[in-house]
Amino acid sequence: MSLSPGTGSGGLWLDAFPHRWHAAHERNVPGRARTVVYYPGARRDGGSDGTWLRITPEQGEQWTGVFSSDNLLGRLNVAASWPDPHVLFVAAGGSPYLVDARDPDRWWRLDRPGTRRFEPVGGLALLLDDEVLAAYDADGLAWESDHLDRAQWLGVLDDEVHLRSGDLRHRVSLRHGRTVTEPAPW
Repeated sequence: MSLSPGTGSGGLWLDAFPHRWHAAHERNVPGRARTVVYYPGARRDGGSDGTWLRITPEQGEQWTGVFSSDNLLGRLNVAASWPDPHVLFVAAGGSPYLVDARDPDRWWRLDRPGTRRFEPVGGLALLLDDEVLAAYDADGLAWESDHLDRAQWLGVLDDEVHLRSGDLRHRVSLRHGRTVTEPAPW
């Protein structure tokens, strides 16, 4: 991804997966892109201000994406590569955006407004929100865990993600999302 390290608003760049595009903050790139696309809606006639990214696909013309930002405290603020090498993931404090770097009109939002964490693990993009841990692969949603009440990320051990909710530990299988909830050993 080779993105510029500073975002100025607490955002983060994450080279999570192999990809076929380059992205940078608009303010760090000289000149202007001919095409500016505002999300949501993929509009060319303006929209809400937000995160401005200059996107250069492996083949094709560069363009600027302006991703409307909710900037909600405690919500994810990150731009990252995705399991599909042509797709860019952008979370700006609300439901994350996915956009095909080759075609700015090919985009969608994930219905995960409470997303708090993004983790690339074993070819999966893991998104933790207030209710579940969801895993995405290049084809889309691979699995979801059972309900997790505002669980906190502990880490990955062997083939499981470990999370904590109060006095409970949740072990979520990376293969299929099967969730085992048990009293925490601490």
